[in-house]
Amino acid sequence: MEPNHTLEYDYLADDRQERAILLHMVLSLLVGMLLGAGGALLSYGPPLIHSIYEPYAYILFVVIVGRTAAGFGWAALTSALATFGPLISLLAATIFESGANLLNLTSRGPGVALGSNGSTMNLTVAVLATFGVLAYLSKRRDIWGDLACGVLAGIVAIDGLDKTLRGGPEYVRGFWPWDTLLVAAFVAALLLTLRQGKPLARCALVALTVLSTAFVFAVGV
Repeated sequence: MEPNHTLEYDYLADDRQERAILLHMVLSLLVGMLLGAGGALLSYGPPLIHSIYEPYAYILFVVIVGRTAAGFGWAALTSALATFGPLISLLAATIFESGANLLNLTSRGPGVALGSNGSTMNLTVAVLATFGVLAYLSKRRDIWGDLACGVLAGIVAIDGLDKTLRGGPEYVRGFWPWDTLLVAAFVAALLLTLRQGKPLARCALVALTVLSTAFVFAVGV
């Protein structure tokens, strides 16, 4: 009786896929922790540099993780791990601060944080994890992919807008114009990387709509 090579090949292919998924999960957490450690160190440096690194380095990493996930469920899981990685490092860094409060962190330094308080931190973690899911959905070649890409880019642009507008909750002195231009370039790079051709125009329109809506509410028009 001849051996069934098809079953053997299928088993080996499934085993390689499972190993790749496991490696993807481990790297998502470990690299996220390294990025968080870098953010903790930069929080004691120039505020403008820290305001670019956090959260955009985390956003870029989560987008890469979500985009390269093996499926929707894996995208959600690995994006959450990629988000918790920096959070673990930032919380650990507060141990070395005098009188640090783990639930009352601030990104206005010197100090290490992912939010101004517990609620803000939870919201930030949820949004970052959602970026990974949106990046995965942006692989779809239909209107839902356009929407996912546009919403992702639009929300990233909103963060840059918050740091630019004077009097805003996330306003950073000196963020305009160079850091604002860097964020704009980052958003453009996201659009160009995640979508090409005609879908790019639809994605950019969605992002512009999201940003315009946020701007209208921000200025109180």
